[in-house]
Amino acid sequence: SQVASVKVVEQLTINPVADAQTICVGGTADEFEVTYTGGTGTPSYQWFSNTTNTNAGGTEIPGATNSTYTPNAFDTVDNYFFYAEVSIDGVGCNTDASEVFQINVINDPVIDNQPIATQELCQNATPTDLSVIVSGGTTSDKTYQWYSNTSNANTGGTPIADANSSQYTPATNNVEESYYYVIISQTESGCQVTSEVATIKVNEAPEVTKDPVSSEICLNGTATLLEVEYEKGTGTPSYQWFSNTTNTNTGGTAITGANSPSFNPPTDAVGEIFYYAEISFTSGGCTEIYSQVASVKVVEQLTINPV
Repeated sequence: SQVASVKVVEQLTINPVADAQTICVGGTADEFEVTYTGGTGTPSYQWFSNTTNTNAGGTEIPGATNSTYTPNAFDTVDNYFFYAEVSIDGVGCNTDASEVFQINVINDPVIDNQPIATQELCQNATPTDLSVIVSGGTTSDKTYQWYSNTSNANTGGTPIADANSSQYTPATNNVEESYYYVIISQTESGCQVTSEVATIKVNEAPEVTKDPVSSEICLNGTATLLEVEYEKGTGTPSYQWFSNTTNTNTGGTAITGANSPSFNPPTDAVGEIFYYAEISFTSGGCTEIYSQVASVKVVEQLTINPV
């Protein structure tokens, strides 16, 4: 007869699989792949999921019949196990199961301290830094990206260049209302958390809109009430009236108890005294503002000369 060749090869052996993967809730695992040596003929693949770390007794995954498989995103914290069975249609070739592909799904990182929710400031004031404290997630480094937004939402914002740390100092040079948030990410799939929105409202600096009015009165008469008003700015105003010996709104002497928007100057001594008010603000970084000076001149009462 003619010669017949009988070639015997090693049985199918599946190569080692990748190490376990750790991802966060909502993440997707890297693609699984099985390769093998030995055997002969055309291979067939079937992937299985399992509740334990073993490559037997699993549940067949419908349609997972390729050498690669990517599970759907994971929505629950748990450990998940997968393996593949490979068979070859060559004569006498066995079926082999891969080692277990393990996916550890953990919670996303958590923001323990959110950025301060609202700040209302004067233009060019120094704001409180926006900062976050984050815990949880995986052991890999966390990266930060701050965003600005034109609406009160923590989606759809614009990344701020170089704002890549756990804290950010917003600008206050423009009169506007702005919104900020930060996204904290890790290299593992799904490991991300977004902060709440921080609102920064920048107002124009305050300015005096009504200054005290000068008056000249007789001794012990009733002087014109000194009044001051302002607009713009932010925060609760505090008032302090000053008296001065010169016509200037600096260097005066604070008048005890004169802490309201109006002041009734005394007229019990002849002479000219100059008054002005300082308005300061408890919050918002607004600088003090000063009224114009009002002169209160007290003269002697009318005296009729002898006839």
